[in-house]
Amino acid sequence: MVKYIIMLKAIILGLLQGITEFLPVSSSGHLLYVNNVLMKQVYDLPLLISAHAGTMLAVLVFFRNQVKRLILAVFQFKNPEYSYERKLWCYLIVASIPAGLAGFFLESRIDKISSIYILGVCWIINGLMLIIGEIMSKRKKESTINFLSALIIGIFQTIAILPGISRSGSTITAARNTGLNPEQAFEFSFLLGIIAIMGGFLLEIIKKPQGFTYPCLVSGIVAMISGYLALIVLLKAIRSNNLKFFGVYTILCGIIAILIQQI
Repeated sequence: MVKYIIMLKAIILGLLQGITEFLPVSSSGHLLYVNNVLMKQVYDLPLLISAHAGTMLAVLVFFRNQVKRLILAVFQFKNPEYSYERKLWCYLIVASIPAGLAGFFLESRIDKISSIYILGVCWIINGLMLIIGEIMSKRKKESTINFLSALIIGIFQTIAILPGISRSGSTITAARNTGLNPEQAFEFSFLLGIIAIMGGFLLEIIKKPQGFTYPCLVSGIVAMISGYLALIVLLKAIRSNNLKFFGVYTILCGIIAILIQQI
């Protein structure tokens, strides 16, 4: 019986991480809510680390061509064919700095103040950001990524340190409102996300190394498959200007979380 419960937990965590890591609904928010309200003690660090590894593999596979070119740009530094990728490396580094600093200095403080009420408020903020950001982006003149837009996207990424604020939602919203088209915003957000996901994955392993079991493998595989499918869904939503539906969803989640906290 215990084995079945552990396996069920592995599948739930894998699905939860895979779907919510990439859709603009906040994976940290959903994990916090599920663990504290719906299914107490569903949080399991080895399973969660495996799920993070699964989502990392999903995004690497999805963007395999772009990642390959970025790697080649490092080793073929003088090759003019990879001039765009070399610039892109610079933009990704610039965009990563604000979140890196925020994570280093504020993560422990954020963990201490995290509560279902704060989660509810942040979910509502996330929803409003997606809805208003999508409306405003339609009025923006299209442009390409530059150092200023990369910095703005990076600053927006820092607010995702709060549970309930989506990393993909905040960066895509910022990217669209600096003039990037849907495909450019999607690509830059998740190439930047690879750095963030890898950083979080390594940090979890360093803080508390764990042994891996068969349920860990299941959690990772489920997260990878569901994460890949979530990326496909999100790209279609961005192309059709339908992020607002995710916004409505997180606003409803926020209202429910606040109401439950008051009971």
